[in-house]
Amino acid sequence: MRPNSVRLVVTQLLFQVATGLKNPILAGWSPDPSILRVGSNYFLATSSFEYWPSTPIYTSTDLGNWTLYAHAFTRPSQVQMYGVPTGAGTWAPTLSHINGLYYLASMTRWTYDPVARVWPRVIWSVSEDLKTWSDPIWSDCWGIDPSLFQDPVSEKVYLNLMAPNNDVDRIWGIYQCEVDLSTGRCTGQYRSLWNGTMTHDSSARPEGPKMFWRDGYYYLLIAEGGTDDLHRATIARSSSPEGPWEPDPNNPILFKGQYGYDNLTVQSTGHGTIFDTPDGLSYITYLARRKINGSSPLSRETFLSPVTWQDGWPVVNGGQPVLLSERIGNLRDNPDVRHPPFRDSFDEGVLDPSWYQLRTPYTQNFELKKENPGGLVLRPNVFDLSHRDTPAAILRKQRSLNMTFSARLLPTSSGLGYGEIVGVSAYLSELQHQDIGVSGCVNSPGMCIYTTLMMNSTVQYTQVPLNSSTIPSDLTLYIRAEPLSYHLGYSQGMHSPTTWLAALSSSWLAFAPEDYFVFAGASFALFATGTGKPWPPHAPDVGFAEVQETYFEENIPDYDDWDV
Repeated sequence: MRPNSVRLVVTQLLFQVATGLKNPILAGWSPDPSILRVGSNYFLATSSFEYWPSTPIYTSTDLGNWTLYAHAFTRPSQVQMYGVPTGAGTWAPTLSHINGLYYLASMTRWTYDPVARVWPRVIWSVSEDLKTWSDPIWSDCWGIDPSLFQDPVSEKVYLNLMAPNNDVDRIWGIYQCEVDLSTGRCTGQYRSLWNGTMTHDSSARPEGPKMFWRDGYYYLLIAEGGTDDLHRATIARSSSPEGPWEPDPNNPILFKGQYGYDNLTVQSTGHGTIFDTPDGLSYITYLARRKINGSSPLSRETFLSPVTWQDGWPVVNGGQPVLLSERIGNLRDNPDVRHPPFRDSFDEGVLDPSWYQLRTPYTQNFELKKENPGGLVLRPNVFDLSHRDTPAAILRKQRSLNMTFSARLLPTSSGLGYGEIVGVSAYLSELQHQDIGVSGCVNSPGMCIYTTLMMNSTVQYTQVPLNSSTIPSDLTLYIRAEPLSYHLGYSQGMHSPTTWLAALSSSWLAFAPEDYFVFAGASFALFATGTGKPWPPHAPDVGFAEVQETYFEENIPDYDDWDV
């Protein structure tokens, strides 16, 4: 079985001469972007949900080339995500600069269980350098998508958020109160602000409030319509941060649904922040999906569009639809910086910050070999990728729709028994992950290379003999990701061809099963597990010597029109 290339030139890597900057500016799932300019530097925080460390903060000087600067939450005292389901955890951060300090407002959601009646709680943390953050200050308020805004005129600080009107009707809207930053308490009236342009009932989802002051007006930018195809950005203005609010007569200012729900590739635009560059130009950063034959395996990514001002109202992208092929204003790009090849031999003494664990870890789940050569040794426990816990696994976001993820295993001193597993995964959630690994064979002696494909309630299992009593030093596992499909394979020998064992549609890495929520996108995982049993003391150490990612040209069309 060999991967098929669909409208792709798979031999051409992404490294080209510098040209105009194009979207997305943060590829791979990076939803709910909040941007803050500090002098000539930009800092951008995004949601991370159940992934740990939590809430990445990126930095850039040109809006195109972003590097991971820090994570806001790195200590269990800041965020406790023990046993949270996929899609819970920390959401929708907002960065603010108030009285010489940096604030990151966010929220924690522990469960979706309607019986438990546990509502998401608003928090914020404080930093002097955007790198080291305080333990959270808990707000009086429940809700999601909080943001802190300091009125430049009165210097009062307001908390704006999406919250339910009460615990009976539970109609969500945009609310506000003046707050004490040191205690989290509301010190002023808790009021309804402006709930957007759509019908305000139990299905309404006005969210993501971002307030800013410009030319004598206070502006309130929100998202509406949920986070799928109906997602949009709308705006209102006022002479006071407390309202009343005058809606933009041209709302929505960003809405791809108006151009055809399933027509354009860029969809689900919203949850934006409008900001100015040092030279006075305006832009909006927002989330959007690249819709690939009806689904989006990378989920919601970070996009950027130019903003102009007419009659005191913002106009996004000249009022035209956002296309993947178009340049973002006059911004320049350096693809060699944006898309460097990734290789990790785990020999730096610390784990690269782009790796994550699932949920707040409470045990040591891996070690980095100190001797040369290096390597990652996993410390397997009873949990695997299907449990709502913290398995021995590290994960990286999938950053391209056309790439190969490969991982060479560490050799072992002995074989693995049945249920003792080490492998890699194309991971979406505990309910949807596609694995290839090494384990003791099912119903036969020796070790096998196996694949498991999870498609809702259907699981497809395949195994082939490894023909070795130990894991050899030249065994490499592969995940070939293309826009329309994923392929799982392996090679043995440094120059051996890849043997492909299984394939499935990329749509299985894009949707949650019925009655479940998934807000992240696809990641690649390295994992090991005892499959419900402690790792036996006689079992060998397992892990990985090296990981490589190879990126190919994507050539994604402007319109979601695939001839398949």
